[in-house]
Amino acid sequence: MIQTLKAWRDARRRLLALGALACVLGATAIVRVDLAQRRDAFLAEARDAHRLLGQGTARLDAVLATLALLAPPGPAGADATARLPALYPQVLAAWRREAAGGDWPDAAARSGVPLAALAQAEARSRGLPAATRHAVLAGLDTARGRYTLVLAGTPASYALQVDARQLVAPGAWPWRSGQPMLARLVWGGQAVTLQDERGDPARPRGLTRGFTFEQTLASASQDFGFQAQRLVGPAQWPWAALVAWALLCAGATALALRGQRQRAERRRAAELERLARTARLGTLGELAAGVAHELNQPLTAALSGTQTALRLLRDEPLAAPTQATVLQALELAAAQVRRAGEVLARLRRQMQPGAAPAALAPVELGVLVRHLGVLWAPELARHAIAWRVEGQAPPALGDAVAAEQVLHNLLGNAVQALQLGPSTGRQITLRLSATLTHACCAVRDNGPGVPAAAQARLFAPFFSTRDGGLGLGLPLCQTLALAMNGAVRFQVPVGGGAEFVLELPLARTSPAPP
Repeated sequence: MIQTLKAWRDARRRLLALGALACVLGATAIVRVDLAQRRDAFLAEARDAHRLLGQGTARLDAVLATLALLAPPGPAGADATARLPALYPQVLAAWRREAAGGDWPDAAARSGVPLAALAQAEARSRGLPAATRHAVLAGLDTARGRYTLVLAGTPASYALQVDARQLVAPGAWPWRSGQPMLARLVWGGQAVTLQDERGDPARPRGLTRGFTFEQTLASASQDFGFQAQRLVGPAQWPWAALVAWALLCAGATALALRGQRQRAERRRAAELERLARTARLGTLGELAAGVAHELNQPLTAALSGTQTALRLLRDEPLAAPTQATVLQALELAAAQVRRAGEVLARLRRQMQPGAAPAALAPVELGVLVRHLGVLWAPELARHAIAWRVEGQAPPALGDAVAAEQVLHNLLGNAVQALQLGPSTGRQITLRLSATLTHACCAVRDNGPGVPAAAQARLFAPFFSTRDGGLGLGLPLCQTLALAMNGAVRFQVPVGGGAEFVLELPLARTSPAPP
């Protein structure tokens, strides 16, 4: 089956498409696996952060409950309260108000906590049942990340100003700096930001909102909602793995293309070898035909002379022993000459165009021309010969192998002729056309051309214009063309050079039934 250049290009395009598809599918799988791993890690870290925040709020509840139960009255209790910030990093300030009378200290107001808010929070705490009484929030300072916690008690009430960002020790916080994270505590429509490294929220680095986590802290006094969000997108993709995969796909595709190219070269070499083998066989046949033609007359003359000698010896006998010996030798020679003549005649009949015609079928000359262009491409490039195909031709009636052999020989002659001329501007043009009865393919080169004195003998056996040529290539082309009811003719093109035209009868197709 003839593999044309279009088929080779289609195979190359399929390999490239498969390589690109494998690269895209593999990259998609890598990104999806990475996203799944990031999601699982985020959820585990978010649950860890929620647990640590819950422990921090429970610790503050325990501190307030201990103060309410164990702190001594009077100045000693105030001193114990004042020492709390040194013991707990998350406590920025602690205040005490005697239940018997008195106001919250002015230090609370200087810390940015309204005294009225402390009084209201104390009232709400005191309004709870004594058995389940707990601290309540007096408000949030969202700008500085602080909030105030108040517990009403007897003989004193206590208030703590808490740094929300210190609820969890820095070394225990699950998210390191530099991640596109948002973590915050939400209460009453307000939020205290614990970590925000999203950059510009209006234009995040990720393409989507990414992963989110939201859950309320298990604290009656500090019922914050904990919210966490991690952005995802191309900035967080595993680019090293993606690049490695792309390089792997590119390498595999390159290897596949190289293998395909090597297979194409092997097919090209096989086709050239097939054409060369056919040419050698055709050359041998043409040589045999030429030898038979050239030896026919000498054998005829030898037979005629032998028969004349026999007739003369019979008319004028020699001595008996000599006569018999000479007659026997001459008769033997005549018989062998007749036998050689019959062998040559049979060989000539076998080599005649109409002796054993091949089965003829529709042949696309354009397909043969494109196939020859693929086979001859390296040789044409090596000799800096430009290649051009013009026109179109309808299907012809012939033998595809024989027609390809003719065009192959004509093309080889054109290449050899161009090597005798200048090394630049070399060009071969194949022009497809048709007449009313024949499809034509002309092979034209812009080489030195054929001398006028040699044009009449181009198709004669053993005549060649090239040094060392056998002179059997063009006779073989003519023999093959005649066997297909066609012909090969030479003409001098306008502008110089040489042009050989292969003509084959058109393939007649019957009309489709109505």
